[in-house]
Amino acid sequence: MMSNWSIKGVDVLTPDEHLKDAVVTMDRDLIANVARKSPTADIVMEVEGGVLVPGLINSHDHLLGTYYPKVGNGPYENWLPWDNDLKSSPLYQERQQIENRDLYLLGAYRNLVSGVTTVSDHIPHFVAQPYYDILPVKAIREYSLAHSIASFALAWGGEISDEYEKAVEEGLPFITHIAEGFDSETRRDLETLISRGGLGDHSVLVHGIAFSDSDMDKIKKAGASVVWCGDSNTFMFDKTTNIKMLLDKGINVCIGTDSPMSGGLNLLNEMRFDRDLYKKLYGKDLPDATILKMVTTNPARAFWLKNNGRVQKGCIADMVVFRNHGGKPESSVVNAELKDVLLIVIDGLPVYGSARYAETFDELGILYQHINLDGEDKIIIGDLVGLLKRISRAVGFKKTYPFLPVEFDF
Repeated sequence: MMSNWSIKGVDVLTPDEHLKDAVVTMDRDLIANVARKSPTADIVMEVEGGVLVPGLINSHDHLLGTYYPKVGNGPYENWLPWDNDLKSSPLYQERQQIENRDLYLLGAYRNLVSGVTTVSDHIPHFVAQPYYDILPVKAIREYSLAHSIASFALAWGGEISDEYEKAVEEGLPFITHIAEGFDSETRRDLETLISRGGLGDHSVLVHGIAFSDSDMDKIKKAGASVVWCGDSNTFMFDKTTNIKMLLDKGINVCIGTDSPMSGGLNLLNEMRFDRDLYKKLYGKDLPDATILKMVTTNPARAFWLKNNGRVQKGCIADMVVFRNHGGKPESSVVNAELKDVLLIVIDGLPVYGSARYAETFDELGILYQHINLDGEDKIIIGDLVGLLKRISRAVGFKKTYPFLPVEFDF
């Protein structure tokens, strides 16, 4: 399988720099060159009218929990009553008919078609590791974790101090839900985390709805990162974290979808939802350039993903090309619909894109399947249609999803 090839004719957002009509050349899994000159590779894909950006990173998901529609009747006091409603719902029983392997694949394809090349799948290692090698996207494999901080947390990981020490020693993120609710114990989550040795620059703190001003000052001082899941927060709690204060304090903020059973349909929908929510809450615009960094460079920093999150020589060749709608190139990303994802490259090889690029897939020896997604002819690695058929057989009817609007017979 050849992997030395070029993408030509795209506007490149690194995302700090904008290069018009540029050429990006891959050498195996790395970016060999980004330049405004003719490509030197033997295989060249010309993508006219495209904006090329780093592969998007979904900073919070639960792949095993992928299903649709949302379940819940909030607002809730914390995550536990929502989880109880979920586990007692007919939809959860329906989901239970599906093999874990297929739920993982469903979640991975949901992410892939929205431009995500890497996802943080918050789950214990022993649950997830059997499935990561079969996914069409990359899941962050190396991390330490706690489910959450309160006394009613699920038993994920070891002692928080041990998990955090492991993260520091091995250069990993320590990931946990935190301050996800309004009861008195949850409001003290950050203080509990500090007392248990879990706050530092390796901490990735998901949700933070109940963070106070002083909590945020401590987070900033520690160099920790925060993951914002605006859609999920609004659905479950009718409230989200004070995102403006987090950003104003210079805290490293990332965006995650959470599971589609409580959160956004996909990362594209989440970016637009969060932008609109910010405008509603504060009467000000959250710049598209800021949002783009919250799904590229910021999570690369938060999850200690070296050589990720940028389109530069020597970086991992994870990239997405979106249809250029004119105006600021970052706006073509944040405003993108599923049909606007023209090409996705992971580890230097194309994995999904417009069917017009099939010749390059063939030249590179990539096996793929033709699909019709949201009215567009696409090609994709793996067997997405077979997956959707297997799930439909498992539940006994043709199950469809707005995050995977793919035509298939059943």
